[in-house]
Amino acid sequence: MKTIIKSIAVLLITAVVFTSCKKEPVQVTPSPLSGNGLPVAKNTEYDLDITLNTTYKFYDNISDPWGYDTYSSNFDLTEILGKANLPPLGEFNIYIGEAADAESLSDKIYLDYFSIRIPGDNTPYISGTYSINFKKLIREGGGPFSGTLTVKQGSATRCCPNIFSSPPLQLSGSLNVTTGIVSLTIKGKTYF
Repeated sequence: MKTIIKSIAVLLITAVVFTSCKKEPVQVTPSPLSGNGLPVAKNTEYDLDITLNTTYKFYDNISDPWGYDTYSSNFDLTEILGKANLPPLGEFNIYIGEAADAESLSDKIYLDYFSIRIPGDNTPYISGTYSINFKKLIREGGGPFSGTLTVKQGSATRCCPNIFSSPPLQLSGSLNVTTGIVSLTIKGKTYF
């Protein structure tokens, strides 16, 4: 009997609280649309001019014992990691990775990926692919390089799915196989 009385009391209190709340009318302001009918992004476009001097790592003929890769059981992996600052957003982590055919004279790339992101969850970032073949550059003794970074995803896609249809970012630099140092410059306009 006490349980029934408690349940009725809770229901009555809930009903009084719920019906006594003043409900404000909700105003919905339509967002401006871009030419393709999607909302215009409210993200800021940044003019990148990032220079990174860091080490690179080349892993020859590594194996994926868990079978996560879909291209080969063995592959060569090149990784470039570094940090850069982009005011007013702050410090970004930069990651570039390339999985290539393990055959020593093959220039076939299975996967290339780059990411520029602020550390943490739900933070500004961009990611995509690039046009440089780092394995070939390393095999040929290093030197200057240039290419493009095509942004395919990023935090700005939450505002507008097609926001990254702009021209690719420009990539240039040099790679020294003796010291293991890569100098990398990323230039162009992109959204975060």
